[in-house]
Amino acid sequence: MESSDLPFPSRTLSPREGAVVAWLEAERKLVVAVDDVATSFPWNRDAINDVLSALERKGWLRRTARGRYETILAETGGFAPPNPWAALSTWGRPYYVGFQSAAYELNLTPDRPAVAQVATPVGARAPKAWADQPIVLIPMRAFSLEGVVDYDRRGIEIRLAGTERVLVDSAALPARVGGPQGLARIVTRAAPNADWKLVATLAGERPSGGAGLRRLAATLELAGEDVPVELAAAAGGAAVGASYLYLGERRLHGTHGRRLPQWAVVDNVGTEALREEVAR
Repeated sequence: MESSDLPFPSRTLSPREGAVVAWLEAERKLVVAVDDVATSFPWNRDAINDVLSALERKGWLRRTARGRYETILAETGGFAPPNPWAALSTWGRPYYVGFQSAAYELNLTPDRPAVAQVATPVGARAPKAWADQPIVLIPMRAFSLEGVVDYDRRGIEIRLAGTERVLVDSAALPARVGGPQGLARIVTRAAPNADWKLVATLAGERPSGGAGLRRLAATLELAGEDVPVELAAAAGGAAVGASYLYLGERRLHGTHGRRLPQWAVVDNVGTEALREEVAR
């Protein structure tokens, strides 16, 4: 069989390519950039680019951005599924992993989304190299890195929404975390340790923040949990003079339900449905 007939790219290595692969495996590097190679090998940048490009063609690397790669080392057999975390760690744009993706990483929900949910400023575009990456960009008009932390995920550093940022974003856009039931799972797990003063501050930065605070308070009450004092004060203040909002989308849950005047929220989902999901 000719090499061109092989179903996978050739993984034979030149001396320089072999040296780089050996170095990557010895250092257990999951991502690598041209500058990383330049600090370890006495080659000019053109030579380094040639070596990295060859390793990409041969299946040892996967390009995630200009001059940046994810490694696919020997222990994987040379074939690995796309790694969204490796791709994000090399992206130079403002972003953070948020919503249900962040909630799962923080053990606030058992539900792991099929794609990495990444909050970005409006207008951000995914690199062409991400064509096969399980990443969805969620443009945020009130994008902010407040409440976002550097997070090491198995040796790869990404920017992750902290608990308070997850609460604010999820309450504003509950469809991103599985609707009212998904929000209930997150907020009941987060409530005991969350900094509710920070939640109120972060909510104040976005136009729908007040509504989100009311939704959080109503969800905790319906789930049979205590509403933290700081949240009760902020949500109660936001409810003064406000129109009633529905806990769940009207097209899915209808418009009938008990009114919670303290939060100006209509429970069109049902206490039993929320509590079943919280207990799951």
